[in-house]
Order: sequence, then C-alpha cells, then structure tokens
Amino acid sequence: MRKTIVVLSAFMALAFAGAAYAQSLADLAKKEKERREQVKGESKVITNQQAARFSTGSGSTTTRAAETATPKPGSEKEGGTETGAKPAKPESDEPTDFQGRPESYWRQTLADARRKVKELENEGNVIILKLNDLQNQFYREADGFKQQSIQREINKTFGQQDENKEKLAAAKSDLDDLLKEARKSGALPGWLEDRQSRP
Repeated sequence: MRKTIVVLSAFMALAFAGAAYAQSLADLAKKEKERREQVKGESKVITNQQAARFSTGSGSTTTRAAETATPKPGSEKEGGTETGAKPAKPESDEPTDFQGRPESYWRQTLADARRKVKELENEGNVIILKLNDLQNQFYREADGFKQQSIQREINKTFGQQDENKEKLAAAKSDLDDLLKEARKSGALPGWLEDRQSRP
C-alpha cells in the first residue's frame, strides 16, 4: 500500500513538473516570438558605405533611438521662436539690393555681359578685315577657277558676319535688360559702372 502511494505521489509530481515545464516552454516561445517581431520592426538596412564607416569605428550602431533623439532642423524652439525660422546672416556686410543680391553680384554679372559684347565686337572687326583681304585677293587673281574659290570663301565670311551681327545685337539687348533690372531692384549707380572703360 505504501509503495502504491509512493508511486502515485512520484507520478503526480512528475505530471505537475511536466505541465509546468510545458507551460514555461510555451511562455518562452511566445516571448521569443515577440522579441523577434520587435527586432524586425527596428531593423535598419546598412549600405556598403555605412559598413565601411562602422568598420573604421567612426560610425555609430544605434538605430531608431538615435534617429528619434536627433532633432530636425527648425524643430527646436528657443524663446518661442524656431531656430530655423531666420536665414543665417551673411558673413560680409556687403550692401544688397531689394532682392538681397549684393554689389559683387551686379558687378560680376554686368562685367560678364560687357565682356561678351566686347568679344563679339572684336570678332566682327576680325571678320571685316578678313572680308577686305579676301576681296583684295579676288581682284588681284587672274585665274577664274581661283576667283571662284575665293568668292565661295567671301560668301561664307558674309554669312559669319551676319551671324556675328545677330549675336552682338542680342548681347547688347541682354546688357540693357540687366541694367534696367538692376535699377528697378535698387542697385546703386556705382555698382553699374564699367570700371574698365574709365580713363
């Protein structure tokens, strides 16, 4: 009788232990599943560039927590005003027009426009000299075949001259438009002067 009680007690103890073990296994499996889902949600793709940075030790391996801790530009408020609300003040105290464009902008832009006009004027003068030379060759040449060749070159040069005149007129118009825009924008007269044309 005592053996039966001992056997039954041992059996019941084993049954309870097995049930507790099975329950603890189920709890562990559930917790592991939740942990994996959480890790999956926080996963971050690392590019080759980032991997190289991490391997040198200059990068940080923190993921979403670090990203959320970093404030976005203009999101912080100091004294009731956003830090990103005002643009940074230019380093120089250079005067500007109504649009915020400084004196150096107008001087450089107008200098470029004037340089283009000057280059086209010089190109036009070279074409005139070339035409004069070709016409002299034409009248000096007695051979009719050579005259025809020179005449073709003259016609070609006349085409270049017409193209040059169109470009020069457009460049002068652009320069005039820039000067009008500068005056409307409040640029000071001294900014618009052609320094190279001064005696």
